[in-house]
Amino acid sequence: MSCHSFCDEAGFSLDDIRAAATAGRLLTMEMEFSQLCNFNCPYCYLNIRPKDELSSDEIRDLILQARELGVRRIIILGGEPMIYPRILEKIHFIHNYGMDVEIFTNGSNMTAENAAELASLDVKVVLKMNTQNANVQNRLCGLNDADRIIREAFRHLTEAGYGLGGKPMAVSSVISSENIDELPGMWRWLRDQKIDPYFEMITPQGSAVENDWLYVTPKQVETLFHQLAEIDLAEYCREWKPQPPLAGDICLRHQFSCYVNAFGDIMPCVGVTLPVGNIREARLADILRNSEVMQDLKNYTQNIKGPCAACEKNETCYGCRGAAYQLTGDYLASDPLCWRNIGKEGQIDRLPMVSDGLIPQQAPMKMVDTLLTVGEKKASGETVIDESCVFLDENGFLEPVAYVEMVAQTAALFNGFRTRHLESDSEGFLLGVKKFKIHGTAQIGDRLITVGIKDAEFGAFTLVNGSVMRDGVCLAEGQIKIFHQQVTT
Repeated sequence: MSCHSFCDEAGFSLDDIRAAATAGRLLTMEMEFSQLCNFNCPYCYLNIRPKDELSSDEIRDLILQARELGVRRIIILGGEPMIYPRILEKIHFIHNYGMDVEIFTNGSNMTAENAAELASLDVKVVLKMNTQNANVQNRLCGLNDADRIIREAFRHLTEAGYGLGGKPMAVSSVISSENIDELPGMWRWLRDQKIDPYFEMITPQGSAVENDWLYVTPKQVETLFHQLAEIDLAEYCREWKPQPPLAGDICLRHQFSCYVNAFGDIMPCVGVTLPVGNIREARLADILRNSEVMQDLKNYTQNIKGPCAACEKNETCYGCRGAAYQLTGDYLASDPLCWRNIGKEGQIDRLPMVSDGLIPQQAPMKMVDTLLTVGEKKASGETVIDESCVFLDENGFLEPVAYVEMVAQTAALFNGFRTRHLESDSEGFLLGVKKFKIHGTAQIGDRLITVGIKDAEFGAFTLVNGSVMRDGVCLAEGQIKIFHQQVTT
């Protein structure tokens, strides 16, 4: 007997995924219609702010833009999609344009009629179900009635033909301290009913940050994944190699997908909460093509840092980018939650990071002490002015040229951080300053935050818009032009 060998993600072959990445196209798009939700899950990734959400017309336009980029499947997230008033209308719209639909739901409003309509459209339904214990279910959903809602939805879906009836269905479960012991049994139960188990590690973001009682160790996850893999091979003739963050699957979604929240922000995924643009300001294709973050992730084999870069599974694994970003501030850092990185935590970069070694300047010429954040063509740094600063006047105030130097050093910091893992050296210098305005003064003891944003690049020449802030008040702002290049060592 020949067993099924795992070789794809989300139903796409690795060849399809790589072709889409090379052509700058998408295969799926994850999106929210609204962030409103009636559950209060303690691990929810969202910080809900249900205002200024996309209009119905904006949603339809976004879907059509995704179709132009090759999207074959729209994955609907939330909030809770089934309490969105126009959910069925939007699903019909997607279906009429030839794209598949996958919807994640907690089961609310999953009436027999709604289940039947979803089945008629071959919508893949992914039902939240973390456990078969009612008390634990309610606790993990933050709602006393959650277990009843989920069980009723499950009944309606299976009666409509999902699972054993042949309609595509999955169950989404987070791996937590509350349910980890029963997950092998749930895995068998779901396999027996022809339902895909989506068992996923918790990403430390949103509500999960405040609920560390949920977490299990990377070693516990490793043990669970290997146990599930053994069950699949021995009992269901399915073969796969365990790796985070999904049991029985790999995550290469940044090669072929993106996430759009209910406000139009484009992000790599729900874990990498780093907006690269907004559809209210530019078209989806332009945002994805021009995004430095998205291009970095597409070329992950060259860009991932730390122990993940040297891992033998590097070709088809980069850990969980969401966990890496949430725990380190760097979307290209190694995944601290991967069991292969146990004992290697000291090799993983984390922000904030001191600027020593990232820029060539040293005291007293160094004007930025710490790199705070990195984002889409953007970085921020911090410095505390002390008496050793060479840019102080006789009264202890910063001279205007210091602000220009701070912006230039922040730009250099950003580049140094992004390229520190490469076998090359950097060289660069400031070429010019344009429309730089001084609005205030700073003195010894002040804590200053500098922000640098790439405005345009022309080969080795970059225009950077910068600002220097103190307690939220802008002291200086303007544009600089810098030359920078990597030199192979």
